[in-house]
Amino acid sequence: MKYLLPYFKALCDENRLEIIKLLLEKEHCICELIEILGLSQATVSYHVKILHNTGLVKLRYIGKSTYCSIDKEGFEQYADYINERLFTTVAKSQPKEIDLDNIMCK
Repeated sequence: MKYLLPYFKALCDENRLEIIKLLLEKEHCICELIEILGLSQATVSYHVKILHNTGLVKLRYIGKSTYCSIDKEGFEQYADYINERLFTTVAKSQPKEIDLDNIMCK
């Protein structure tokens, strides 16, 4: 389950989710993301770096410009892992019900 922590951490920020949403529409240059989001260059670069390091965003460089796009393979890898390790486990689990008649509240 530790494998999933970077993924969930990467997606728990509103700015990073907005970046993902924009990249699902099309590839964007960092400068475009700065303008659209109204954030500083440092802030956008920080969030893109986290998404890239987690394997959710691809980067390509043309001259001094950095272009970002969704890394489909990265998302698929995490989706497969979540499905295999989390959802399948939950589906197979049989939680025991609590016997409310025998619980003593103090």
